[in-house]
Amino acid sequence: MGRAAHYGIRLVGLDLDGTLLAADHSISARNRAAITAALEQGCRVVPATGRPLTGVPAEFLELPGVDWAVTANGATVVRLADRQAVLKFWIPQADFFTAWELTRRYDRVMDLFLDGQGYNSAGALAGAERWAPPGMAGYMRTSRRPVESVEGFARQCPQVEKTNLFFAREAERAQARRELEATGLFEVTSSAPGNLELNARDVDKGRGLLALAGLLGIGPEQVMACGDSDNDTAMLRAVGLGVAMGNALPQVKAAAAWVTGTNEESGVAQALERFVLEGHHTF
Repeated sequence: MGRAAHYGIRLVGLDLDGTLLAADHSISARNRAAITAALEQGCRVVPATGRPLTGVPAEFLELPGVDWAVTANGATVVRLADRQAVLKFWIPQADFFTAWELTRRYDRVMDLFLDGQGYNSAGALAGAERWAPPGMAGYMRTSRRPVESVEGFARQCPQVEKTNLFFAREAERAQARRELEATGLFEVTSSAPGNLELNARDVDKGRGLLALAGLLGIGPEQVMACGDSDNDTAMLRAVGLGVAMGNALPQVKAAAAWVTGTNEESGVAQALERFVLEGHHTF
């Protein structure tokens, strides 16, 4: 019996930034080969990301056999064949505006996701270099549609998938996190310097990935996930086999069952080779 039979992994959820993607936002040849081999072996591999669906690289989504995506930190499970959101764990409009008003006094930029698309004000996107995480200004402009006012746009939305806040000052971000958590309305995480990510209470990547597993008739013990950031911690704890990247935050490594190589070392491929494939390198 091979390693796949021994570990019994049937579903793998992969974070993107800092995990599958290198610093230049590319997917290495070794990672791509390992994902393809896992899919050919009958293991499902899906993005499990904080990004909206439109922010997931086509290079990943178009691999034959990638049929599902867990997006917006687990808020939405998407069937890729028809881009249908099969499961939604979204934030009610009233709760979004609680966060909006609570953080209004801070120097922050706040956006929202809706139906797989990010939205931000045209003015904020034009000046994204000021507030976006390092190297991400271009991504922000390509993954968000400009609107005149996020506040005005949100008033047309009974629910939103997720909202992100980007702070100019760390002290304000830390204070805002304490205040947002104290409301009890949100799952508050972070994936990059200067940002906070808000999901509905008890919604995280782990919930989204295990909900997908349930749809597919896969048990939690048959699920593996790889991640590196604060918004991956709950997922690594929830699944049967949580794998932290070598570049992961210390608390993320502590939540994992195994630590693989860094995102620059094709750590995702290393994990797939060890726990899903037959123990053979894919390069």
